[in-house]
Amino acid sequence: MHKLKIKSGIIYKLNTAPGYVSVITLPVIPLDVALGNTGAFSEQIVGRQIFIKPVTYDYEETSNMEIYTKYGLINVLLRIRDPKSVTYNLNIADTIKDVFIKNYVQNKINILKAVLMKKYAEKNIFLDKKADALKKEKKEVIGLILMINRKKIDKSVTKGGITLTVISVSRIKNLYYLQYQLTNNTSRSFFVRNVYLYKEYGGNFFNGYSPNKLKEILPINRMPHNAGYMPYKIIKNVIIFKRPHSGSANSGGFKVSFHILDAKKLIKLKIGGIQP
Repeated sequence: MHKLKIKSGIIYKLNTAPGYVSVITLPVIPLDVALGNTGAFSEQIVGRQIFIKPVTYDYEETSNMEIYTKYGLINVLLRIRDPKSVTYNLNIADTIKDVFIKNYVQNKINILKAVLMKKYAEKNIFLDKKADALKKEKKEVIGLILMINRKKIDKSVTKGGITLTVISVSRIKNLYYLQYQLTNNTSRSFFVRNVYLYKEYGGNFFNGYSPNKLKEILPINRMPHNAGYMPYKIIKNVIIFKRPHSGSANSGGFKVSFHILDAKKLIKLKIGGIQP
């Protein structure tokens, strides 16, 4: 005896009895019929009707039957009972509006949902791979840019165990690439609140040409505003900005300022006099 387990939900129930034949009338001709317990029941398809009869005298036998149509799936539970409870005619065509359509719509939704999930899963995998490749290419390109017209700066400032170092400045046409490093020498995490970049102006012979005017420059790339960093962490990054059109490149150069929150205490790390 071969039994096929069908896990779909049961919608209709049909009682049979030894020596009796039951008829299921469908709204359309079925595409296929799957019988779970072929050792207890047999079926015959004639047009829109399916003839069911038991082939055993075991009154405890049951079986699932799945009927596939162009509109969806119909599930029927077959049971062997006494002759008094036999279902001679199960007319599913009459109840199509009540049950069958609902089953059909839900089945279509489930199929569409599965297709969309698979489609977007594959797309996300492709995009993730593409993003990783672009990130790698971007890192390589930045590495090459930082080697062109590169001027070492190596200026540092430390407060509260956190060190800001301006490593170098590179230039391609009117774009500057300022490479910096943040080093957390403490056992505490810190939080970068804001990053500012300025052009320094002014200064004369009497104050040693120290700049007395600042003009803020907006970086082109995204700065780590509102970003947190772990203890004993070293972060290297680049500030990309355009060369200011107004003023001249005097002895003041550029100034970078990091505002950092360390245990709710504001620390300002500033380095000026950066000459590209």
